[in-house]
Amino acid sequence: MDKNDQIRLEESICEDIAAMFADHSTFNGMMRPELIECSFEEKTMTAAFPVLEWQKNRAGTMHGGLIGSAFDIAMGLLARGLAGQKDAATIQLDTVFIRQIPMGDTFIVCVKANHAGRNLTHLSGEGFIKSTGKIAATAKCSYFFDRKES
Repeated sequence: MDKNDQIRLEESICEDIAAMFADHSTFNGMMRPELIECSFEEKTMTAAFPVLEWQKNRAGTMHGGLIGSAFDIAMGLLARGLAGQKDAATIQLDTVFIRQIPMGDTFIVCVKANHAGRNLTHLSGEGFIKSTGKIAATAKCSYFFDRKES
């Protein structure tokens, strides 16, 4: 592994997150993702998402759509970072819900790129409840990169 690849991946993810925080009126910014770790060699990333009051469903736990969105954000950060691209289109997202995530906790999302190609990247992930370490959801996602020459 080239050490520069790892540095570029970390910088890309951190720049993406900083851009989200800079415009906290956007949905992605409101989700408040935080990079925990990433590995270019293993094509993995772990991110944390605080479970905030505005995210609750009628049962008082994290809304399922926001669980899916946390996966989409985390997987998108990794996919764009590996591809060296600023934009990617989510073309498929499949989420399996296992248990509820309580308010005030943190949703830890661990993702892996199973294939990082020129135009398509396929990822899988697991999400955990920080306080218990129990798995809360899993997901698979695919992204398309439009690499047309200008």
